This record gives sequence, C-alpha cells and structure tokens, in this order.
Amino acid sequence: MDRYASGVGVISIVVAFFCLVLIGGPARGLVGGVPLATGDIARSVLGIVGPHNSFCTATAVAKKVLLSAAHCVQQGANYRAQLRDTNGLRAFSDSVEWERPPQYKPPTPLTAPVGDLALLKLATPLPAEIGIAVLELHPPPIWPGDRFTVIGGGIPFRGLHETGFNRAATLVATGPFSSLQIRLIDPSGQKSGVCFGDSGSPVFQSEADGTRIVAVVSWASGPNNTKGCGGLTGATPLSPYRQWIEGTLNKLGDGSTNSQENAAPN
Repeated sequence: MDRYASGVGVISIVVAFFCLVLIGGPARGLVGGVPLATGDIARSVLGIVGPHNSFCTATAVAKKVLLSAAHCVQQGANYRAQLRDTNGLRAFSDSVEWERPPQYKPPTPLTAPVGDLALLKLATPLPAEIGIAVLELHPPPIWPGDRFTVIGGGIPFRGLHETGFNRAATLVATGPFSSLQIRLIDPSGQKSGVCFGDSGSPVFQSEADGTRIVAVVSWASGPNNTKGCGGLTGATPLSPYRQWIEGTLNKLGDGSTNSQENAAPN
C-alpha cells in the first residue's frame, strides 16, 4: 500500500487560521475534554504573542529557537515567546528574527497551506526548565490509524493575553494521504481537536527509540467539514523541509539540529 497520494489535494472546507485576534465568542484551546499535558515533551511547548492579541503555540527546538506555523508570523510585526517561570508566573522573551520556507503558500478557500512552518530566534536563551523537543526530519512511517500526540496552548478565554494551559490530544491519521499534509481525527468520536491559539502546535509521534516532532498544526475544521473546531486537524510534516530547517537553524545561530541523529529522545 502506498503511504502517500500525490499532491495535497483539494479540500471542501474553508481553511481556518487559529492564530486569531480574539473578537468572537469564547476562544478555546484544544477542544473535546482533552487532559492537561504532562511529561517531558509538554515542557517544550509554549506560546507566541503577537500584535492585536494574536496567539499561537510553538515548541522549543533549541535554547534560542522556536518552531511554529508560518501563518503565525507576519512581516513588520514583533513577537514574543511566552512561558511560565518556576513560580507559575508569565515570562517573556523577545523574538529578534524569524524565517519561513520559500515553498510557503497560504491557504485558499479550497486548498490547504503548503510549507506552513516557521523558525523564530529569541533574544535570550530559554530557562533550564523549558524542555527541548527532538525533530524527526526523515519521512516518518505513517499509516491509517497511526496515533499522534498534539499539544496545544490555545487561549481559553476571550481577550486573555497569555498562554493557556497546555493540553494534549491523542489523534489518529486519516486520508487522503500526502507527503505535504497529515490529517488527524479523534478516534474516540468525542470530537477532540485543535482550536483557537493552537496553530503551530507540535505533532509528536512515539516510536521505540523516542518521541519526536513530525509535523506542525496548520489548520482545522469542525465536524463534517464545517467551520470550527473538533473535526479534522491538518498538519505540515517536517521531512519535506529538512534542508530548509537545517540551513535555517545554522543561519539563526544554532547549528545543533535537534534531530534524531544527534539528540537524545525526550
């Protein structure tokens, strides 16, 4: 069985951006009653605060570099990483530079985004209590029904300008399959999935030799391809952009790519 179909394909939903200005109803992070995220991998997940109360989720992949979604950063805007210190209080670190792959294409009403990845360099190193996630830069073995862990820190309340509590959802791969897109659903039928503020969330895959990030959350839909949350979760895999990721880490001043070749599993 071929693991991937060619191309991204056309989707019949309006692609939703979840790095949003909070102007609607209650804005929630991961939905469906998913539990709080715990364990080592959860320590690497934090937030990005931007202009107009925008918020996205990101992952520390080096002491001064975050991985998130390309649509979470815009030209001419300033961004800060937001985390909690050892006392549970908010702390911030300014981003001084960011990059997204040249292949990046924003979504349209009929197509998913392409290359929806971003790497952000921070002005100062993250504190020791923040974990560093491991990247999987080779094509992961993905089959229908394979399980993944998505951790998001979406904002739980309208107008709340801070990181929400990180929550973890276990989702499974579903078709159509593509080398440029991973689609995930809730196997329990509880309609768990990403929501506001969860763009850029890491998609972790666990294997016998460790747990690594294989993709970044890009978009979502409601049940039955409606607008909203709790239906499909769409993610951009890392492996097609390996060269860009490694080159950009070098450019941003951290050539120690935290990938499976030279990093210990979390």
